[in-house]
Amino acid sequence: MKFSFIIPAYNEEKIIGKCINSIKSQTRKPDEIIVVDNLCTDNTAKIARKLGCRVVKESKKGISNARNKGAKASCGDILCFVDADGIVVRNWLEECEKSFLKGSKINAVVGMNIFSHKNSEKHAIYNIYTALAYSGLFLYKILTDKLFLAGNNFAIKKEVFAKVGGFESVMGEDYWLSKKFWKLSNHKGVFNPKMKIHYSSRGFDSAGYLQTLTFWVLGSIMKTDQKSYTYKNKRLGDIKFKLP
Repeated sequence: MKFSFIIPAYNEEKIIGKCINSIKSQTRKPDEIIVVDNLCTDNTAKIARKLGCRVVKESKKGISNARNKGAKASCGDILCFVDADGIVVRNWLEECEKSFLKGSKINAVVGMNIFSHKNSEKHAIYNIYTALAYSGLFLYKILTDKLFLAGNNFAIKKEVFAKVGGFESVMGEDYWLSKKFWKLSNHKGVFNPKMKIHYSSRGFDSAGYLQTLTFWVLGSIMKTDQKSYTYKNKRLGDIKFKLP
């Protein structure tokens, strides 16, 4: 198996290097790291190239468009999706490969996100969401055998990703991708809690904790275009939601 990491990026020069280096430091080396330049106006692409990544450009704004472009440009059998503010634990890819090797019907593997913050109180509060969300998703998997594909911490076979048509350019894109994955016959997904990625809490800090959670819930049930969506505008008045 060949593994391609795909990192969508919009003006991430301050943090993209840490993300890339965490991937390059894996105990099982990646076969390819692709950074998708999604209309960057800073040095993101330059830094990525300097660190040995392939850089592809996507002129259509939106994280789904960027991820899909990276997937199309990749040469790996397995697509690994990570966001630019993530720090990937050293054994992430090793654990990912182990999960795929457990059975031929396993076509997607999902890891666990942990939010980081310098303030210990905020760190604890933000990760209450992680504990509740993953507990709920794990219970849902037990009851229905349906695994939620977390868009910024999962790997999927490239042929299966193409079969479901990739990400839709809407908010809550991982929910809608998951729904398409669930419809496939003889395709299973598994959860591996050892595949941890430490993410920044910048979304919570920018818009507020409760407002961000509400924003995510609305984004998961209403199809709204991603064009004006970034982690900085998760306040409810910034984007008008509409029913699908």
